[in-house]
Amino acid sequence: MSVAAVEFKQALGRFLSGVTIIAAEVDGKRHGMTASAFLSVSLAPPLVLVSVAKSAQMHGVLAAGGRWSASILADDQAALSNHFAGYGEADVRWIEGGSAPRIDGALAWVQCEGHAQHDAGDHTLFVGHVLSAGWRDAAPLTYFSGKYRALSPG
Repeated sequence: MSVAAVEFKQALGRFLSGVTIIAAEVDGKRHGMTASAFLSVSLAPPLVLVSVAKSAQMHGVLAAGGRWSASILADDQAALSNHFAGYGEADVRWIEGGSAPRIDGALAWVQCEGHAQHDAGDHTLFVGHVLSAGWRDAAPLTYFSGKYRALSPG
C-alpha cells in the first residue's frame, strides 16, 4: 500500500528547495524547464542529478545523453521560473559558450555532460558530470509549500 499522491505531494512540498532552470541545445534550438528536484551527488567526480517527469519535453532532450546546464536562480528571477514552468512570459537572456546554454544573472550554474540515467517510476533521474561551474553572491530563489519564499537573515 502506498501513500495517496495528494498526501505525498503536500508532505514533500514542505521541503524547502532552490529553483533551477535545466537547459540544453539540440539542433540549434534551446530547451529549458524549471526544476526543484536538483542536487549534488559526488565531489569526485563532480556529479549532479535532476529528476524529470517522463511526460516532460525536456525528458527526451536529456535522454539523448548530450550536454546540459542547471542555472540556480536568484531571488529576483521568479518570472523565469514561471516562464519555464509554462506560466507566463519572461525576458530570457541566455549566456552561450561552454558546453550548454545557461541563464544570465543566475545565482550559480553548472554545465554538464550526461553521465547516467536511472528509471524512477514516472520520472527519470539524470546524472550529469560537471564540466564547469560558476556563482555570484546574492539571495537564492526558494520554493516552499507551493510558493516562492524569501530567506530571512540568520
